[in-house]
Formats: sequence, C-alpha cells, structure tokens
Amino acid sequence: MAKFSAAEWKKINALLDGDEEKYGLAARRAGSLVLASFNIRKLGKRKNKSDGAWDFLERFCSRCDFIAVQEVLDNLEGLNHLKDRLGYGLVASDITGGVPNGRGMVERLAYLYRWKAIERTEVASDITYDRKVVLDTLFEHRDGFHAAFQAHHKALIRHGKKVRDYIAGGRHGSRPRTPQYVMPQFVTFIRTPLCVSFRILPKRGSKPVDFLAVNAHLLFGNEDKHEQEREMEFRALIAWLVYRSRQASRMYHKNMMLFGDLNLDFKKADARRDAIEAWIKSLNKGQRLSRRGRAEINFPFFQVHDGEDGVYRSTARQKDTYDQIAFFNHDRRLPGPKQNKKAGDSSDGFDYGVFNFSDLFAEALHGKPLRNLSKTQQRGLFKKFEHDLSDHMPIWVRLPKP
Repeated sequence: MAKFSAAEWKKINALLDGDEEKYGLAARRAGSLVLASFNIRKLGKRKNKSDGAWDFLERFCSRCDFIAVQEVLDNLEGLNHLKDRLGYGLVASDITGGVPNGRGMVERLAYLYRWKAIERTEVASDITYDRKVVLDTLFEHRDGFHAAFQAHHKALIRHGKKVRDYIAGGRHGSRPRTPQYVMPQFVTFIRTPLCVSFRILPKRGSKPVDFLAVNAHLLFGNEDKHEQEREMEFRALIAWLVYRSRQASRMYHKNMMLFGDLNLDFKKADARRDAIEAWIKSLNKGQRLSRRGRAEINFPFFQVHDGEDGVYRSTARQKDTYDQIAFFNHDRRLPGPKQNKKAGDSSDGFDYGVFNFSDLFAEALHGKPLRNLSKTQQRGLFKKFEHDLSDHMPIWVRLPKP
C-alpha cells in the first residue's frame, strides 16, 4: 500500500501552516468549542497507519473538543494510541454487526473528548427497534422480502460464474464483488448506533448544556438500487430521534446531537437533498415538534454555507455528502435552522465546515486543487492516503461556550 513519504508530509504540513483556514482546519478559540464527526477508515492496529498519518490525525483532533469516530475496528490499539497522543477521554462500543462463527459487519463506534470542555455523564446505550416490530414488518411485507431473497439467490449464482471466469482468465481486472441483499422495507440497523450522554461545561456562573450523542454509521451500497434502502435506514433513525424528542420529560438529557457517516447520497441531484431537507423542515413545522417545549431539528450540512458554491462534500474524492451532524434541540443555546445562514459571522459564534485535506494534498504535491488534477494524478493521491489516513474528510461544528 503506497503512502506519503516524509518529504511529502513535510510539504503538506508546510502548506497547511501557511493558511489553515483555507482548508477548513478549525481554530481553537477561548470562547467556543468544536465538535466533529470523522470516519477514520479501518482504524485498527497502530502499524496500519504511517507516522505521518498519525501526526496528521492528531493535528486535526487536537483542534476539537469532541470527536465522534466511525469505522473503528475490533483491535483498539490505534484508537488508544490516538487517545493517548491527545490526552482525551474515550468511550467506545463493543463490536456491532458481529456474527458468531461468521464475519458480519464488525465495527466499533467511539467518542474522544477533551476533559476541560466536555464531561461524560451516566447514560450509555444503543438504538434498536422492538423485536415485535421487526417480525411484524417481515410478516406484513413477506411477498416483497420473498422476492428480494429470490433476486439475491439468482445474483449469487451469477456472481459465482463471474468469479470462475475471473480465475480462469488469469485474475485480470478487479475481482467481482459479492452481491448484497436489497431489502424492500427497513428491518433493523446494519450497525447499531451508539448513544452516550455528555455535558458541555459552561463559563463560570452559567448552566451546562447536557446532550445525548448519537453516533451512527448507516448502510452503504455500491449500486443505485441500494439508494432507496439507505434512505429508509436514515429515515428510521430520524424517526427514532423524533420519537425520543417527543418524550423530553422522560429523557435523561433532553438535547440530542447526531454524528456520523449516514451514507446520504446527494451527488445525482440537488432535488434529492432538497426533498430530505423539506421533510426535516416539515417535522419542525408539524405538530410532533413545533409545540412549545418540543425539540427543533437542524441539519446544517444540508444547507450551503455562505461563500460556498454548494453543500459540503465530505468524502475525500469530493463527490458525496455522506457525513452529517444534526441537532435535536430543547436548549435554545444550541443552533436552530434559522442560525445556519449566519454561520461564521462571529469568531466564537456558531459555524460549521469540513477539513478539506484532499485539496490540501493536491495543492501541496501538484500545485492545483483536486478537481483540477488529471485522473491519473487523482488516482495516485487516493492510493496514498485513502487507506493510510481515510477516504472521508472530517466535518465539524463550532458552538459558543454556554
């Protein structure tokens, strides 16, 4: 696996030193704190990432007071190494998606947090749907599931033939990918989201902001036919959060913040993003959430930040909008949708952004932004950093200290 050389990392860091703001590296400021979401690809053994990659990860994370991390592997050596370098607190789930005597979608979800700004409180859980609802769904839509199982079985037969042809042909090209199930209805999460309660420590004499952090890595599929299923899982997660928002009097912490790789695909049409955003806005306006005392939903990354030409792309190839941070607020000190247009207006006020390290790498090593490079130059960059660092860029929000 190709990696950046020490000389290349030196060029990258020198360029970043000259203009951190250009690439969206959040500054640490006395009157505010930074919360982030970062899918760090295959974060497992320490040796799987280079020294330059570890230095770069520390550089970003040290600017944040709170980081929700996705794609942590079963081996916690790398995550613990990053925690020790930062001197931060850590909460990690056990593996989600594991199967006894099988592979499954084994992955952990984790939080890193700076002790001086964020305090851990008592709640830790996951998000699941009642077993009866799962069984009812399977029964009520049994014809659709039967058709899906049949289609998957036929796809496996075709896949077996492609693999045999691939081997017989001398293994030229890429190995055919195993087909995935395409479910007609939401059943359960492919990876169980992790919920942990935290407290944002206030300025002297003020009340803290308590919140339940929900860390999610939702379904991914490589083909267009998976898009509908991916959106179903997203809507199921939002429905759960809305359901809990309606029960604020029973909640340990009334405010919720959603972090994660939600695999929301907006690349084909802004209309799809607009449709989801309209649905979110309808929840704010509808009877479920608009009454006094109910939560207000805000997905800032659905909106175009002032000065940008489109919504932030969070994958390192700058094509997709998979990663999101959202607020389900009862505390009006947290940002609502109306504040998104004013994001970044003041130094310590609400803001949001992405650390665009792929443009940083492209400009440091080739003198041009990623999109202006040739396909060959782009592929060369991706090979060097997508596994060593990540294929996702971190996103962040800035909040004023309470």
